[in-house]
Amino acid sequence: MAKKELELRSGEELLANKVSGDCWKMPKLSINKQVSGKYYFTNERVVFLASGLIGTDSVSWEIELKDIDKVKTCLTPPFFPFGILITMKNGDKYKLSILKRNKYFELINSQINKG
Repeated sequence: MAKKELELRSGEELLANKVSGDCWKMPKLSINKQVSGKYYFTNERVVFLASGLIGTDSVSWEIELKDIDKVKTCLTPPFFPFGILITMKNGDKYKLSILKRNKYFELINSQINKG
């Protein structure tokens, strides 16, 4: 059964909750595919919980902020200015699509630059 809510760790702070969006790229999928869901942003990680009835666990993910190498804005298909591209230190890439992307881009940037 797919997780429907984020479970916070001890000492973890929720910074943005249930932000609707799509994920266009993730290491689990070798092709760009649109997956809808909700984003959760904390002081420790970014979590994407895919929505739908079946198979959402396989396309849901979470990443640790400490493992992010860089983050930049980008376009999402076909040519919309909603994207945030996260590159991990191991080379994995995640492409988020969120309205008001600058708000979440700045949020991620501010958290990864704290250390």
